Amino acid sequence: MNQTLLILVVCAAAFAAAFMLLHAVSAGVAAYRRRFTDVARSRLQETFVFIDPNLVFLVPVIGVAVVPPVLWLLTGDLVWPGIIAVVAIAAPSVYFRVKSRKRKLKMVTQLPDVLLMLASSLRSGTSLQIAMDLAIRETPAPLSQELGVVVREQRLGMAMEDALESMARRLKMEEIDLIVSAMTIARDVGGNLAETLDRLAGTLRAKATMEGKIRALTAQGKLQGLIVGLLPIFLMGALSFLQHDAMAPLFHTIMGYAVLGVIGILELFGFLWIRKIVSIDV
Repeated sequence: MNQTLLILVVCAAAFAAAFMLLHAVSAGVAAYRRRFTDVARSRLQETFVFIDPNLVFLVPVIGVAVVPPVLWLLTGDLVWPGIIAVVAIAAPSVYFRVKSRKRKLKMVTQLPDVLLMLASSLRSGTSLQIAMDLAIRETPAPLSQELGVVVREQRLGMAMEDALESMARRLKMEEIDLIVSAMTIARDVGGNLAETLDRLAGTLRAKATMEGKIRALTAQGKLQGLIVGLLPIFLMGALSFLQHDAMAPLFHTIMGYAVLGVIGILELFGFLWIRKIVSIDV
């Protein structure tokens, strides 16, 4: 009787512990999903990509909960499933960062022409809002999209200065901050806004040219860093295929996992070091 009661107590405790663990995991996953979808929705709106953020959430879910277990069952290896899980978790953030950077670089190249277009329209006697409407029609994305948000906010009752400052806060670009400050000052003190935009266009064009030259000069260093960083991974994969027995301890022992961890840390330090060297602010 006592043994039966003990077994029942142990089973009940195990069931309660499993239930509490499942509840904690479910709550954690739900909280992570809410944070992820909120961030993804914000980043998608910033880049004018209108898709359901829940679809983006499927990337880390599939990359963590589906692919690694299947790969582990097929190969019995824990390293590559772990790498795939880490890549799946980091992939959305990396995609948003790369998408935002490319979008901002394209806007930097569009800004001088748009400023000259605005200055020409202002000289012809049109208002700033009409000049911006013309620039929106004549300018491709992404700058036309951001200017369209400014015009729509202004039509909804927001002051032009506030709409421009909202764009500056949204984009967080040095060039946009400079333009908004110059336009705000010119409108407040009654200066010649067309002449101000002309000078800004020349300044931004020269800045963009200098940054392009710097990117061209540092492209070789970035490529060398990428090749040097990927070479150990490529050699590891090639040797695992050609000399599987010799490389097996690296992927199936505690010491091998420790070596892989050290390699990963050194690879990360090398990547950050090279990135710091080739990063030059203009």
